[in-house]
Amino acid sequence: MNRMAGRGQELSSLGELLDATMRGSGGCVVVDGPFGIGKTHLLKVTGLEAAARGLTVVAGRASVTDQPVPVHLLVNFLRHAMPGEAAVEQLALPGANPFWLIDRVGDLVEVAARRRPLVVALDDAQRIDDVSALALRGLVPRLASSPVLWLLARRPVAAGSIAQHAVDWLAEHVAVRVRLREPGEEAVADLCAGILGARPDASVLRWAARCGGNPKVMEIVFSAFIKAGQMIIVDGAASVVSDELPDGVLAAVRGLLEELPPPLRRLLAAGGRLGHTFPVDRVTGLLDGSAADVSAAIDEAVRVGLIRRDGAELTFAHPVLGEALRHAAYPEPERAEPGSAPAPAAGDPVRRGRPDPRPGTPHSPAGVRVTRSAPDAATPAATAGPRSGRCGCDDVVAAAVSHLENGSAEAPRALARALRLLAGAGRAAEAGRLAEVMLRRDLPADVEAQLVLELGHGMRAAGSHRLAAGFLRRTQARHDVCELDRAKLDRALADTTKHLGGASSAGPEPRHQSTGCAPGRRPLWTWLVRALGAADQLDEAQAVLDTVRPLAQEPSHTGSESLWRGHRAELLAAAGRLDEARAEAEAALRAADHSRQDDCVPARLVLAHLSVHHGDLATASDQLRAAERLASADDSVRMDWALARFHAASGRPAMMVQTLINVAGQVVPDPLLFTEAPAAAATLVRQARRAGLDAEAERAVEVARRVARGNPFVQSLAAAAEHAAGLLRGDPAALLRAADLHRLAGRTFAAAGAVEDAARSTRERAEATRLLEAATDGYRECGARRDLERVEAELRGLPAHNVRPLVPDRPRSGWESLTSAELRVVRAIVDGMTNREAASSLFLSPHTVDSHLRRVFSKLDINSRVELTRCFIAHEAVRPALATTRQPASAG
Repeated sequence: MNRMAGRGQELSSLGELLDATMRGSGGCVVVDGPFGIGKTHLLKVTGLEAAARGLTVVAGRASVTDQPVPVHLLVNFLRHAMPGEAAVEQLALPGANPFWLIDRVGDLVEVAARRRPLVVALDDAQRIDDVSALALRGLVPRLASSPVLWLLARRPVAAGSIAQHAVDWLAEHVAVRVRLREPGEEAVADLCAGILGARPDASVLRWAARCGGNPKVMEIVFSAFIKAGQMIIVDGAASVVSDELPDGVLAAVRGLLEELPPPLRRLLAAGGRLGHTFPVDRVTGLLDGSAADVSAAIDEAVRVGLIRRDGAELTFAHPVLGEALRHAAYPEPERAEPGSAPAPAAGDPVRRGRPDPRPGTPHSPAGVRVTRSAPDAATPAATAGPRSGRCGCDDVVAAAVSHLENGSAEAPRALARALRLLAGAGRAAEAGRLAEVMLRRDLPADVEAQLVLELGHGMRAAGSHRLAAGFLRRTQARHDVCELDRAKLDRALADTTKHLGGASSAGPEPRHQSTGCAPGRRPLWTWLVRALGAADQLDEAQAVLDTVRPLAQEPSHTGSESLWRGHRAELLAAAGRLDEARAEAEAALRAADHSRQDDCVPARLVLAHLSVHHGDLATASDQLRAAERLASADDSVRMDWALARFHAASGRPAMMVQTLINVAGQVVPDPLLFTEAPAAAATLVRQARRAGLDAEAERAVEVARRVARGNPFVQSLAAAAEHAAGLLRGDPAALLRAADLHRLAGRTFAAAGAVEDAARSTRERAEATRLLEAATDGYRECGARRDLERVEAELRGLPAHNVRPLVPDRPRSGWESLTSAELRVVRAIVDGMTNREAASSLFLSPHTVDSHLRRVFSKLDINSRVELTRCFIAHEAVRPALATTRQPASAG
């Protein structure tokens, strides 16, 4: 896509600054512009041009969770420019004074940049922390006489932050300011042509106008039309054949907006319910915050270019965003004016189904009271008040749930399935508390029915029939439940009540009854994050963390920076982003409050896992000892799993297995382990076979299958069951199905492990080689260096006629410049696969395949698959055996 249409003047100015940097001059550029206008792409294009001219380029994007970015980028440059220098190594020492670090980095960069002129590109500069802002404020003027060019892109934000003041000062005193504005009509037409590969007709240009001419929004909408089959190209002209938004726009808009602050997201969601243009007072009435808070959110929306204000009227700057948000919005009751009488029940489509609470009894939407000492009652109490008024835990969860629902139409389903998983894993009390918070929000009848049906299924699976019956009866009492949902509720309640004949048939109670945020217990929001993560809703879990972070740090709430970072590290590790997970866990330890060392337990367990994985058992042992002293009951399952992995790495397979499963000793595995650690079942089978514990291996497979059957929509659990069974039976087909499912669940590292196991279980040498190569791609993608080295060593021991050797001086372009990983993607594409099919065949993510192809096209200076096929035939006339394709395995 030509995202630089209409930006010729800006590119020319930046090119002149690159020339000046090559001649030894320094400088700074601040790129301003509204949301989605192309700031990131301008930095990328300029960075690529700088690299092509021989300049050294370091690039990064600021985030609220990262370490000081400008200093971090410069340290990376110094490690490259001055390898092995003691002065550079000192910069990485922990506990260094940040101001000493800034001064020392400045000294070293002045020296290094004389030999290697440098371009520093920093996107989203408005997000940098205070230390980073001070670093920028000092380093940019200091390095002005050195060949260092700073490229800073920022989105307009409130002027109160130190970051904004620092960048404003630079823009006024030492920087060139580049303001990107909405493109003109001619540039919009060029942008459309770049996206579609054809000239736009009037229908396309009308949609471009509905996108406000914003490049990012246009790309999202047109891509959705193409995917929906509603974009046609005839005689080189592109036409849109629909006047309605395609379904794919909603999810894409959610992704576009999810980086915005929560108050701004809530404002946009509320505005979407009101229409393209809406009055300030009405949107204020829909939001829970004070008038001042809503006004601040409106100002922010205007600054970033999402909303235009005309007196008391607000208008979406990009009409299509308002349309998408309006389609996503749930019908919610409007607030009554102060002093007015409540509307009649019959006139309120959402509230009319809610039975009135009994006089003198506080209304509890969930109608369930859960305490450690009280037994389940056949009819749960109707007076379940706030659980944790001292810590505000319910408020934190409510804010997180609201954030999810405002950002995604699929949020209710994701939340319902996460609660089903949590309850089915024996944590019905925690799932019940989360459900109480969600049901307190006056959900539409169909959304509440879905939530309660899924929750009830999990509770019944765990034997908590009385809790399940309480939730089912409460929703059944609503008058506005549709007939289909009422029939489902009736069947579920009948199935539940037949188990309530006696205590013996009611099944075990939840293992860890929640008592709120009592001492030694984790905040309720941590269970929401854990449940979403285990249900493969990793993005939703991260969205909860994004909402929780500022709330959890208020005096009235539980949690801490180290606890927040520890849970984020767990999500990164689950997604296979191992280096990022380690960095986040280490940051959690640095942020630890000495009075709350137990909040470091999640981070310590992540570091223990990663240390075991890298063979550093000494560090793993230190982290486990520290975590074991501080672990709470809520950490017990993860603690047991970390210790078991340590036993396995230390050469004690029998101890590892029997810590978790012991058939003779009647040690029953905790189902929460198998839901939160999809690799647990396969690891237990592998270690049990080494120790000759066949019964335990069979039991691990059995439990994994039972957990997967109880959560049929969670792909990683189905993958775990297939992986364990495939290892036990030596079945490569099952292992490949596991790899496909892990990949679809976004768990790249687990997918690579399943592919490696499949390679070892197959008897065909060519297939084994192909699978090992696919495993190397997966391990390389997630930074699993030890696994990558192990598999590459095994590959070097095989006949090498199909493996491209590692050449130290590989050319930068041409066929010989292609890496083995790129060649494997090329072979799949030449064989006629789509990018998605190639990703499935090679057990990679579609994003990785796209990245490989972009690099291949650049190296070969081509721009079509036809040219790629010609190059392939010219250089590899005899197709290697590894090009034999495998049909993508079924995800079912």
